[in-house]
Amino acid sequence: WYQRRVRDIKLEDAETEDKTEELTCPFALNLLKEIKEYQNLHGLKHDDYQRYRQYCSRRLHRIYKGLKFLHGSKKFTNKKITPDLFVKDIRYMQIILLQAERAWAYAMDLKQFANTESRKQVHLIAKLKKAVLYAAELESNCVSLKCDTTTQLEAKAYHYYMTGVLLFEQGNWQKAVVSLSAAQKIYNKLADAVEDSELYREKHDEMTPKVQYCMYNIQSMGVENTQGEDGEGLFQELDSIIANKATKSAAAVREIKWEGKSFTISNDDIKIQLVQMEDNIQLAKECSDHDKRLELYEEILSACRDITQQIKKGDKSDSVELMTDYFTHLRIKNTVDRFLAMAQQVADKLAGVVETRTGSKIARPEDLVRLYDIILQNYADMRDVTSLDKDGDTYQMIHVNTLFYRTKRCFYIAECHLGQSNWLNAIVLYDKCTEHIEQTVQGANASKSSKTQPMVEDLQVLSKQIYSQRCSAHASAFLQTQLVEEEMKEISSDKNKDVGRKFGRI
Repeated sequence: WYQRRVRDIKLEDAETEDKTEELTCPFALNLLKEIKEYQNLHGLKHDDYQRYRQYCSRRLHRIYKGLKFLHGSKKFTNKKITPDLFVKDIRYMQIILLQAERAWAYAMDLKQFANTESRKQVHLIAKLKKAVLYAAELESNCVSLKCDTTTQLEAKAYHYYMTGVLLFEQGNWQKAVVSLSAAQKIYNKLADAVEDSELYREKHDEMTPKVQYCMYNIQSMGVENTQGEDGEGLFQELDSIIANKATKSAAAVREIKWEGKSFTISNDDIKIQLVQMEDNIQLAKECSDHDKRLELYEEILSACRDITQQIKKGDKSDSVELMTDYFTHLRIKNTVDRFLAMAQQVADKLAGVVETRTGSKIARPEDLVRLYDIILQNYADMRDVTSLDKDGDTYQMIHVNTLFYRTKRCFYIAECHLGQSNWLNAIVLYDKCTEHIEQTVQGANASKSSKTQPMVEDLQVLSKQIYSQRCSAHASAFLQTQLVEEEMKEISSDKNKDVGRKFGRI
């Protein structure tokens, strides 16, 4: 039914073409940017599709009221958005976009339960069909009203993406890979054509795992022509619209450049794991939930180990050692990031920024000393990776990071002694920590890397804290000395009195 509806929309556009010939849309809507803003601010950072769907419903209701485009108070009256309404206000275009997003979010919410309840899968497909309908309507209106080229291409890519997601869920791999690859092609060309290309490249990369999974299923079925006749015609049409260049297939060889060298990955399983791992790395950087972030790092480390084992077993190329060293370096780097996240959590608890939950372990400086020991050991292991360029930026950053976290470790050892009232030991360690700060700053300045600037700023704050804690330790040590002297005087005076009384008795 949704295919018939798409065909009807195109027929209606053809019938009204002579009526809307003089109408042109004065607005340019950056569809992908608007969608990303909706999603990032309303739940999709945490995969909360229900919250995003509810936001779309509320936003639609507000737009309906603002435009006075209501559907009746008692009885529902369906109102169609005509091209002349598009020209009057850009919010009519947002209505169709939000309707598509709401249907898609509903489908993704249902997908979480589709494996256990078969009825949810049927409902999911129905919602995706509705999303495809709205996407087709949005594209046809943008084309018929002669919107700017970027808006038309984004609407076309959005339609292909929604169609690809629907076909993917239906298991129609050959048609799904055609639609998703078409959307990727448009986003790739838009990224090359406009200045703000990061969003388009992110969207392109977001679809890559789906395309690779489709390609894997098509190849497992023994189909040689993965695109089919429809796909070939579609790509010829896209080439005539955006550029006369062919894009690389999603299953093409993946090339990685590292330490002035490059190697290629042709194994499909490794490529899929690599894409998933890169997504998890990005999610871990953006995640605010501490437990979720640690889970993501566990998945990343597991993927690194699996990829390294697959390379050692199956790959017989000359670059096996380079590939193994790259993924070893990546594993150690993410191990360091994982322990740094744990150290930050403990430091926040010590500073009182994060409240300690009832029943959980109380944070102590000793915990940070242990974590920084592990981090320093990992940097020592990273330095032993054979393919690292000893004169390169990566090796210099390892040296600077080692100095930086050695300083941190020394500071928290001093804090341990301070907490145990070992004032003299704490003072000596604070002095040693000051020496470490000077060495770290010298190393950071010598590296001439922008990554060291946050370290230098952190060390400036730490230096002030060391000065404060050292003064406190000095005062406590002096006070303890005075108290000991007073106690000794009292003891000696008591002894003299006892001796005097004894002589008096004699």
